[in-house]
Amino acid sequence: MKTAIKDILPAAILAFGLAAVSGCVKGYGFEKLQENSDIGLMVKGSYAVRYDEENFQMGFNEDRKEFWVTDDNMADYFVLRCGKMPEPGGTLTADVVYTTRDDVKSRSGLEFEVQDYDSDSGKIKLWNQSYRIGVIVMILR
Repeated sequence: MKTAIKDILPAAILAFGLAAVSGCVKGYGFEKLQENSDIGLMVKGSYAVRYDEENFQMGFNEDRKEFWVTDDNMADYFVLRCGKMPEPGGTLTADVVYTTRDDVKSRSGLEFEVQDYDSDSGKIKLWNQSYRIGVIVMILR
């Protein structure tokens, strides 16, 4: 029994299409953002920078709409500069600079959705679907 490409192609296109549509719900890494509450920056489901009270510092500048986290050696860090302050249920454009194991990455003009905004603690979860970047920051006052 021979199978021609014309017989397989429709099924392959359907499978790829279903995979693409299912990824549009939120995509790879979004679930990890929802499961976590530690301050930090996640890329594709893994923390690139994760705040820990003993070895890191965090900051917030309301005038510049900027959040940052850095280790005490200033080797691992991220900076999130927002176009406007996050609001519950809103979206915003922001620039992100962060370190990886061997590089410094920079992304400009990313659109983030505010996924969670806890006004009591000041914690905010932001999600960018295009680059699958999740950020958990805190307003410090």
